[in-house]
Amino acid sequence: MSKLKLIWEKIVWFVKEKSYGKYVIVGLIFLVALFFSKNNNLAYYFNVKSQKKELEQYKKNLEQEIKQDSINAVELQKNINAVEKFGREKYMMKRPNEDIYIIKPKSKATKHQNTNDSIK
Repeated sequence: MSKLKLIWEKIVWFVKEKSYGKYVIVGLIFLVALFFSKNNNLAYYFNVKSQKKELEQYKKNLEQEIKQDSINAVELQKNINAVEKFGREKYMMKRPNEDIYIIKPKSKATKHQNTNDSIK
């Protein structure tokens, strides 16, 4: 109890003796409230700020996709060959009596050699 009383006396002395003491105490109380308030603390603020940046980047990407899709839509309306190319590439469409072969590159898997083969 005596330690708390000593701390309280030092705080009272600081406020009375220093002209800026009241402002320092109020500022400290504000900072403590800012750190520990339930809804509006600094961690929440920085979290919302980072989410805002992510959403702005997502919006920018979507706007670029919309721009590209609108360019593609105009091209598809003007050119019949572009429609055929788009259908073949995007949806794997083909003409009747036509075969399509899809060639996939080989995977670079490591070859396992059996050491017992040399014993045989």
